[in-house]
Amino acid sequence: MTQTLTPAAGSPRTIAVIGGGVVGTAVALVLSTKGYQVKLFEQGDIGAGTSSGNAGGIVTGAVLPTATPGVLRAIPSYIFNPDSAAVLRPSYFLRILPWLLRFIAAGSPQRVASIASALEPLVSRAMKAHLALTGISKAQDRIDTVGWLKVYTSDASFAETAFERELMRRHGVNFSVLNAEEIEALEPKLAKGVCKHGIFQPESGFVNFPKGLTQAYFECAREHGTQHIRETVQELRPSSAVNITVKTDRRTETFDAVVVAAGAWSKQFARQCGDDVCLDTERGYHMSFRANGKPLLTRPVSFPDQHFVLSPMHDGVSMVSGDELAGVDAPPDFRRIRRLVPAARRALPGIADAEVQREWMGYRPSTPDSLPVIGRSPHHRNVFYAFGHGHLGLTLSAITAQLIGGLVADDPVPFDMTPYRINRF
Repeated sequence: MTQTLTPAAGSPRTIAVIGGGVVGTAVALVLSTKGYQVKLFEQGDIGAGTSSGNAGGIVTGAVLPTATPGVLRAIPSYIFNPDSAAVLRPSYFLRILPWLLRFIAAGSPQRVASIASALEPLVSRAMKAHLALTGISKAQDRIDTVGWLKVYTSDASFAETAFERELMRRHGVNFSVLNAEEIEALEPKLAKGVCKHGIFQPESGFVNFPKGLTQAYFECAREHGTQHIRETVQELRPSSAVNITVKTDRRTETFDAVVVAAGAWSKQFARQCGDDVCLDTERGYHMSFRANGKPLLTRPVSFPDQHFVLSPMHDGVSMVSGDELAGVDAPPDFRRIRRLVPAARRALPGIADAEVQREWMGYRPSTPDSLPVIGRSPHHRNVFYAFGHGHLGLTLSAITAQLIGGLVADDPVPFDMTPYRINRF
């Protein structure tokens, strides 16, 4: 076990972390190794929610926000085309409208450039931060540095990446453009002749069992004293400048500080602390094809022009697809991802006859500007926020945890964190 430090005099001693996904669990690990007494509130199993169904990428070059000029031009199809890259349920339109208007504003070329500049210090440190946490938790074998690969089936779809490639060059992202032969050399089991162009980021990492990594982080946090409280948090009550009360479905307890890392459910807790935030969900769908014993892929492969990612997970090949704007209450609709199955089987012939063993939907907690909320509440010095990571929850979990640990300890910040403040909207 790594030696546990002692908090500095005058700093919080007891801390509640709300949320047992990969972000909250990483935060608990960092805080517990710094000597804080941590209770992690998660009503279910650690890492079993949204954190368990992603594509497994730690994407160190993800400087392109979701809202871009090209995406804005496609917004009408989100409503009228059920097979578009993102789908908006008409019944949810009025509720999502304030978020959507800010999303549109974030898609101007000037805003995209500033958002990319704010993403860069996070994503560029993401892998190093994970390696630090896997070193502490003896989970180094959970992450492979095998890179992140995007492939394109036509000249036209690749040409549309010019803006993304320029952003990556501007921010020093290590990537290469591949032809069909080079893609085949990396991933020989992909169908011949399907992929004409590729973009490869060799420094990105891959986790083939995201839930397992989250649980490894928690086990190490537990060894340092973190307790898993299987209760549903109902309310946060900042009772003074030095205390905050957490009310669950079973009890009420007071802490020196709280970290809100509840993903898509964080908005209600921020509001109870006097902070409003523009947060909604990009619902993501996941389908798992049963493993047949033969390795088919080495790394996640994204097919942007077909709207899915194929990842070689620990128990089979997973297909992750799309965004659906419908909130947290609407039932899942698997029809769209099911329509993608033939395309996935054509792209990777090794799953042509593979059984679908699991369908799943998760709630990506997303801000309209694609930047997470990381920082201290402007109303309460003992309330900290760590949510809103959108498509980058796994990628940014470890660096977020390190930043929160520094803020709690009042350490100097390593870079400007103004872009991530909760009251930026």
